[in-house]
Amino acid sequence: MNVRFARLVSGKRKGLWENLASAPPGLLEDIDFLREKRGEKIVALDSESGAPLGWIGLYPDRDEGGVFFHRAGVEVHPAHRGMGIDSALVEEAVRYIRERKSTRLKFSTTPLSTANAALYMTRFGARYRWREGVKTPGGRPWPCVSCECDFDDPLARPLDLADEEVAARSVVDWDRKGPKARPHVVYTGPLSVLLPDISSEDLAEAADRGSGFLETMYDVFQNLFLHDYGFAWFDVIQRDGERMNYYLMNRLLAL
Repeated sequence: MNVRFARLVSGKRKGLWENLASAPPGLLEDIDFLREKRGEKIVALDSESGAPLGWIGLYPDRDEGGVFFHRAGVEVHPAHRGMGIDSALVEEAVRYIRERKSTRLKFSTTPLSTANAALYMTRFGARYRWREGVKTPGGRPWPCVSCECDFDDPLARPLDLADEEVAARSVVDWDRKGPKARPHVVYTGPLSVLLPDISSEDLAEAADRGSGFLETMYDVFQNLFLHDYGFAWFDVIQRDGERMNYYLMNRLLAL
């Protein structure tokens, strides 16, 4: 699919309004907030029809490392997911950020989103850092990480585990009922966290029902964190003829 981009805060909006009925959720929200923050909302459009396919919001901030940008939401129209729109939006965001003499993007996400990990960690070299104590609005534990992309210093794939070692060193197993934390984990050397493909719909369903899925996965990542393990990489293996995702977890270096 051919895609072009429009900027809702600073650019011309002509040609968007006729297609608002098919716009992804949140397209026209937060425009005033982003304008006040001197940010931008970038919209991906179908080059032929002009229909909005997705959007990403950005606004600048500053820390001890200089100027960086917050990601203020992102959404792809449900009918166009899995078509590379999300990747195209991030690439356009990188161009926008570089135009403003920065190279960093920050936001929060969940490590349970395998699509996000494949995009941000594997494609753009993002660094994940575990956040303790995050809960859903209903009070359930919510696995969450802070994410930072530095486009001039991306995370590099380490060489700690061969593919045949990944499953053996996983701290969690999966069956049809969901995840089960492995007992008696020895926290030494590189470890892994196996995951099936988990969609946003899967996460929404898990947040609504009390199956123990969120609690189990929160405890898995929390125990790794308490034993000084951090996220080193995200990748895919074939296990018994089935595709599985995994995080490679390494001990964090002492400061």
